[in-house]
Amino acid sequence: MKGLAPDYVYTPQGLMPNQVVQISDEGMILAIADRESDVEVTESLPGMALLPGFVNTHSHAFQRALRGHTQRRLSAHDTFWTWRNAMYAQAQRLTPELIYEQSRQVYREMLAAGYTSVGEFHYIHHQPDGQPYAQPNVLSEAVVQAGRDAGIRVVLLLTAYAQGNFKQPPSAEQRRFCDSSLSAYLERAEALRATGIPFGVAPHSVRAVPADWLEAIAAYSRQHHIPFHIHADEQQAEIEQCLEAEGCTPIELLQHSGALGPLTTVVHATHANAHEITLLARAGTTVCVCPTTEGDLGDGIAPYAELVQADIPLAIGSDSNTRLDPFEELRWAEYSARMRYQRRRVLIPDEMGAPGPLLFSYGTQVGAQALGLQTGLIAPGLAADFIAIDLKVPALAGWTPEDLLDVLCFGTSASQVIKQTWVQGQKVWSA
Repeated sequence: MKGLAPDYVYTPQGLMPNQVVQISDEGMILAIADRESDVEVTESLPGMALLPGFVNTHSHAFQRALRGHTQRRLSAHDTFWTWRNAMYAQAQRLTPELIYEQSRQVYREMLAAGYTSVGEFHYIHHQPDGQPYAQPNVLSEAVVQAGRDAGIRVVLLLTAYAQGNFKQPPSAEQRRFCDSSLSAYLERAEALRATGIPFGVAPHSVRAVPADWLEAIAAYSRQHHIPFHIHADEQQAEIEQCLEAEGCTPIELLQHSGALGPLTTVVHATHANAHEITLLARAGTTVCVCPTTEGDLGDGIAPYAELVQADIPLAIGSDSNTRLDPFEELRWAEYSARMRYQRRRVLIPDEMGAPGPLLFSYGTQVGAQALGLQTGLIAPGLAADFIAIDLKVPALAGWTPEDLLDVLCFGTSASQVIKQTWVQGQKVWSA
């Protein structure tokens, strides 16, 4: 058993001084006790505050290799779609060994940035020509092993891919993403789920899977009570194509397919309209925004004010891993919303006080719920996933217990303030 004693602990009751966090040998939080009580301290953390570890709800680890290399002109009019061509080329080069090495590298970066869990939206499954490997899940297993070796908790979101676009066959570059049939995908899913790893299912998009796949995969999610994640409404072209092919928008198609519900996370929802937002709210669906990637790709700015007004839970993801800093994701969610609506405090309901606690909950508690994890708060019964913040760094000069989270979210970067990262009661990174 461990007893961690920082200067402050951020609990559901707020920032509390002089506490000891007791951790079981299994890495779960047993209690938070006053330091003056008869509690053993195994590690003192002077000058530090212990906060919940961040949850990275949406990642494509292999895309980290593109960081900074796709900024030159790719076409006469560069968009998400021209960037996608460069991403496909990178995907074609990957082997099981490279996927492992690149994933382990990016997971180590995530730990340094304060992420303690990651939802890996994994869609490279087969050989470049689309033929399965002798071990059909070898690439998924490489990702999971990379997370174990780095020390981060990986929730493998096994991505389903069946077609290149609505009712169109996959391109040569997409073949290694695609399973030959729905049953082949579900067999791979069941084999991974049976291992006991943190796991979810993830149709890539309404472009990439037909409606009968959506229905079956959503039913599988409900049967096993596991997360269901999907990209939707990221691009205007996607919405236009869906209207032409299916006579409805992507989120409406999800609703028709029985794929919206409390286990569902819609990634991006950048161009969701009022009716779609109503559908998300009624279903209790989470939206995961990825501001640094959405900015890099020119996707647009999510309808934050409408999402908040509808009480839709918001989580964050690093997506393409162009940047790895949860404070930056949260800051740019709020800042881009301010630019869209030309007012301040957009993500914070009017009755709320300081924005920091709510923004922080998007990056921790909501993400944990979206991935089906017992973490995201420092409270008894949850996993001991923490970041230790150095309260003495210049970037935090002038902080007070009332505004620490505001100062962190709006005035710092992860590399300035995070000194330790703990996952399941183990210190897995330190500066």
